[in-house]
Amino acid sequence: MHMPIWNQPYPAGYNAAMGDFSQIGPGTAQIESWLQAGGVVLTASARAARALTLDIHRSRQNLGIPAWNTPVILDYQSFLQSVWKARSQDGRLLLNSTQEESIWASVVGRTTHLATLPGAPQHRIARLAMEAHTLLCAYTPEFLPAARRASWQQDAETFSGWLEEFDAICNRQKLISPARLTLELPELLQADENPRPPLLLAGFDRLLATQRHLLDAWGEWHEAEQHAPATSTHFHAAQNLSEELKACAQWCREKLAENCEARLLVLTREASSTNFRGQLERAFAQISAREGLRFEFSLGLPLARTALARGAMLTLRWLSGSALPEHTTDWLLASEQLSGSAEETSALLHSMRLLRRRGQEQPEWTLRDFIHDATKTLPEAWIGRLNAAIQLQQRSGQRHQTPLEWAETLPNLLTAAGWPGYQPLSSASYQTVKSFQKAVETAGTLGFDGRRISQHNFLDALGRVLEETLFAPESKEAPILVAGPTESAGLTADALWFLGVDEDNWPTQGSAHPFLPLSIQREAGMPHASAQQDAEVIEAITHRLLTTAPEVHFSYPRQKKEAEAGPSRIVLRLVGAPQPLTLSDTSPAGKNQTIPFLDAERVRFEQTAIAGGASVLTAQSNCPFRAFATARLAAKGWEPAQSGLTASQRGQLLHAVLHTIWAGPPDGLKGLNELLRIGERAEFVARHVKRAMHLELHRSLRARLSLRYLELEAERLSRLITQWLEYEATRASFTVEGREVERIIQLGPLNIRLRLDRLDRLNDGSVLVIDYKSGNVKPQAWELPRPDDVQLPLYAGFALNRDREPLGGLVFAKIRAGKEEFVGRVADAKATLRPELKGTSALVRNPLTIEDLEAWRECIEQLALDFVNGNAEVTPKDTQKTCTRCDLQSLCRISALHTDESEMEVWDE
Repeated sequence: MHMPIWNQPYPAGYNAAMGDFSQIGPGTAQIESWLQAGGVVLTASARAARALTLDIHRSRQNLGIPAWNTPVILDYQSFLQSVWKARSQDGRLLLNSTQEESIWASVVGRTTHLATLPGAPQHRIARLAMEAHTLLCAYTPEFLPAARRASWQQDAETFSGWLEEFDAICNRQKLISPARLTLELPELLQADENPRPPLLLAGFDRLLATQRHLLDAWGEWHEAEQHAPATSTHFHAAQNLSEELKACAQWCREKLAENCEARLLVLTREASSTNFRGQLERAFAQISAREGLRFEFSLGLPLARTALARGAMLTLRWLSGSALPEHTTDWLLASEQLSGSAEETSALLHSMRLLRRRGQEQPEWTLRDFIHDATKTLPEAWIGRLNAAIQLQQRSGQRHQTPLEWAETLPNLLTAAGWPGYQPLSSASYQTVKSFQKAVETAGTLGFDGRRISQHNFLDALGRVLEETLFAPESKEAPILVAGPTESAGLTADALWFLGVDEDNWPTQGSAHPFLPLSIQREAGMPHASAQQDAEVIEAITHRLLTTAPEVHFSYPRQKKEAEAGPSRIVLRLVGAPQPLTLSDTSPAGKNQTIPFLDAERVRFEQTAIAGGASVLTAQSNCPFRAFATARLAAKGWEPAQSGLTASQRGQLLHAVLHTIWAGPPDGLKGLNELLRIGERAEFVARHVKRAMHLELHRSLRARLSLRYLELEAERLSRLITQWLEYEATRASFTVEGREVERIIQLGPLNIRLRLDRLDRLNDGSVLVIDYKSGNVKPQAWELPRPDDVQLPLYAGFALNRDREPLGGLVFAKIRAGKEEFVGRVADAKATLRPELKGTSALVRNPLTIEDLEAWRECIEQLALDFVNGNAEVTPKDTQKTCTRCDLQSLCRISALHTDESEMEVWDE
C-alpha cells in the first residue's frame, strides 16, 4: 500500500549544507527545528497550513538556501484522512460531505411528518443532523450507542432515531463518516508498530479529549510555543463603521509605507459578508486611490456566488427546459458566457431590448421561447450552438442516469453551448472553472450507492455542492490578509487590526444545537451551550490574537445603524478602555494626487428633432441629467415583466378603448348627444374593449395569459370605462374635435412631436385639452418654478392654433374606479364643463388665466434652452422623491454625492 511521505521513515536531520536557521524568528525557528528533526506540523485550518508553508519557503529564500525538502505541514482534517487511507484495511468507503448529506437526507425524508417536505428543506434538516452527529463524535462519543440515548425526548429523540438508521446504513454498505475518524483511528494506530514522526500542533485554540486520545495513540506530540505577547496594544472607538474602516485602511497604508514587506492581518467576523467586503474595498480604494492597497480575503465565498459558476448552472437549467426569470436571462446574456464574440453579446442584448419594445416581454423565458420570439434578430452562429446543445440535451436528458454519468454529460452540454465564452480566462476565472469542474465531479460521487437520478435532481445536488464549497483564488501573497478571528488560528503577522469588537460581536452570540439535549451540551462544553462557555472560548482566542503580532489593534463603531454599541468586555479587560479614533489626512501619498474641480463645460445639442416629446422637458425640469441621458444618450430603464398585465399595458388598453369609443360614426361617438342616446352603455363599451384587447395585446402575451384572466381583465376595464362614460354624460354640451392628435411644434431650435389624447369643443366654442390618466394625478404638478409635469402646459402654449382653437381649459381625466373626475384648470368650469359644480370645487376656485399660460410658456422656453445648451447637471428637484422614481441611478452615480453613512447604506442596497 502506498504510504504518504510523512508516514515514511524520516532522516535524522536536514543536510547541513542546506543552511543555518538560527537567524529565523523564534516562532518559525521552533517549527524549522521540528521539521529539521523529521517531525510533522499540524495546524487547525487549511489556511494556516498554507500560510505557514509559505512562511517556511520565504524564510529559506531569504537565507539564501539553494534547495530544501518540502515542509510537511498539514491541517488536522487532511491528517486524519491520510492516516485512515494509509491504515484502513476493512474496505469501508470514507464519505465526503456531499455523500454523507445525501444519506442523512434520505433518512430524514423517510420520517412520516417530513416526507412531504421539498428537497431543499430536507437537506437543511439533514445538514443539522450531520452537525449534531459531528458534535457527538467530538464531545460525547459515549452517546453514540443507541442504548445511551433511550431517555432523549422530542427533537432529540427524533434525531436519535435518525442516527440509529444512519449507523445501520453505514454498517450495511461499509461506509464511514469523517466525524468517526478521530474515534476509530486510535485502535488502528495502536495496532501499527511502525515508527511515526512526532507531531507539533500550531494554532489550536483548544484540544478536545477525543483529539488528545488520538494524538496519544499516535505517539510523540507537542503544542507549539506561543509567540511573545504583543508589545503594543490599542483599543479604538470609532463614531461609525465608515470611520472605523477608513482608519483601518489608513493604518494599513502607513504600516506599508514604513515597511513595504510588512505582513498585516485584518480580522473581522463579517469576512464572509459580500456587503461588508464591498465596504472594506471602497475604504481601501478611497485611502489609497493611486498606488492601491493589495489585499486578499482568507475566507472564500460560496462557489455558487461566482459569476462563472452561476452562469454554468443557469445554462444547464435553461438547456434542460427550465424557464429563467427575465432579469436572470438578461444577466446571462450580458455575462458573455454564451457569446462567441463581442458582436454576439451586443446582438443578444439588442434582441432582448427589441422584445421589450414590442411588448413581448415575459416574466420567465424558456430557451426555446426566446429563440422562437427573437429568432430574426439573434446571431445565426449563436442559434446554431444553442440548438446543437438542445439536441445533445434531448439525447441524454430525458432518462435517469447515474450521478457519474451526469458528471460526464454536463461538461459536454456546456461546451456545446459555448460556455464559458470567448474571453480569455484570467487566473481567477480559470481557477473558478476548475473549481466548478471539481464540484461536478463531487456531485458525481453521489453514485456511490448505485442510484440513478434525473437531470433535475442532479442539478439540485450540484447546486448544493456549489453553495457549500467555499472558493477563493490562490493567494498572491498580498501584504494585507483579511480573515475571521477563528480561522486566523496559526497565522502570524507583523501587525494586526481586529474590526467590529463590540459587546454584541465579541463574545459571539449563538444558540445551542436543536437536536441534542441542552444538559448534555452544557456538560460537554459544546459551542453556544451557555454564555459562560462561549465567553471562555472567546477569551482564549483573544489571548491567542494578542500573541499573533507584536502590534495589535482592536476597534468598534459606537453607532451601528440606529443603535448605540458598547465595547467588548473581554477586550476592555485585557487591553484597556477604548480611545477615540483620530484620522489624519487620508489623501494618497505622492505628487500626482487627484484634484477635484467643478466641470462646467456643456456640450450643445446640435440636432433639431428630439424623441420623447414633452417627457424630455419634464425630465429637464425634474433633473437635467435625466433629460440628457434619455434624449441624448438613449438611456432607458425597463420595467420588469409581470405574470399579468403591467400598469403600462393597462394604460395602453384604456387609451385604445377610449380612442375607438370617441372615433365618431359608424362605431363610435362624436359628442354628448350620441352618448346620451346609447341605452345599453355597458354592452357598447364591452364591444370596444373586446376589439381593443384583440388588437392591442401581442399574440405572445395573449398566449401566456389564461383565458379566464383575460376575461376578468376585460370585465374590469369595461366596468371602469362604463362608469367614466356615466360621469361624462353629466357634462355640459361638447363635441370631440380630435383624439390622438399629432402636432409638430417649433420650440427654439427644437422640433418636438406631440400627441394629444383628446380635444373637445366646448359650448362656448373654446377647446378643452384632455389627457387620460388612471393614476392619482393633480394639477399641482404644473406648479412653477420646476413643474413635475409640463405635458399639458406645453400643449396649451405651443400645440394649439389660437385663432381656430381658443383654449378653454387643461384637464386630466382621472379614470379610477369610484373616483372619476376632471382635475386641472378651466376658464369657466361651471358654464362649460359641469353645470352642477359647486363654488368650493377646485375647478371653480382655480380657473385658467392668461397669467398661468404666460408663466408656463416662459418656463418651458427656458427648459428647452437649458436642454439645447447642454445643462445636464445631476440636480434632482427632490432627491428622495425624484430619485426614487428614476431608474438611471447607476448612470448618474448620485450615490457618490451622499457621504452620510445611513444614506450610503440605502444606496448600497
